[in-house]
Amino acid sequence: MKKGSKYLKAVALAAAVGIGVACLDVWLFVANSAPPSAISIHQGMTALEIPPEWIRSGNPRFKVVEIARSSNERHIVGLWQCEGPTTFEWQFSLDETVHLLEGEVRVDYLGKSFTLRPGHSATFHAGTRAVWHIPDRAKKVFSLEHPGKLGLLWRRVVTASN
Repeated sequence: MKKGSKYLKAVALAAAVGIGVACLDVWLFVANSAPPSAISIHQGMTALEIPPEWIRSGNPRFKVVEIARSSNERHIVGLWQCEGPTTFEWQFSLDETVHLLEGEVRVDYLGKSFTLRPGHSATFHAGTRAVWHIPDRAKKVFSLEHPGKLGLLWRRVVTASN
């Protein structure tokens, strides 16, 4: 057997496996998806406690509601609010993208400072920390995504090489 034909067989096998994995992923998504809504559902926000050592100042009152969760549990969407004034450290266990709806937040993250105002968005990576300064109150939509073990490893390798 020629060297080129072994390569082509390996490529064909890899493509077949990739297509099979993609088909399985699609089937699992469709099979486990929530049905479309026929009525609206009221989901009230509930109190959220954070570890006391995260709070740097103030007596914050947090509330949260989970709006949706993917069938593989890797993606969660919800609403979060905080009544301040307060300063606290938030430790991200999942990747999180936020979109501020109300209030204002000054964020210290990865050696930089920026301010979130209504209409602003920001993304935070799993395994990082940010200090949030909320002068009055803040309300955000959040999207949590688990990058997976391979994604976390890849991110560490890429970050370490930069």
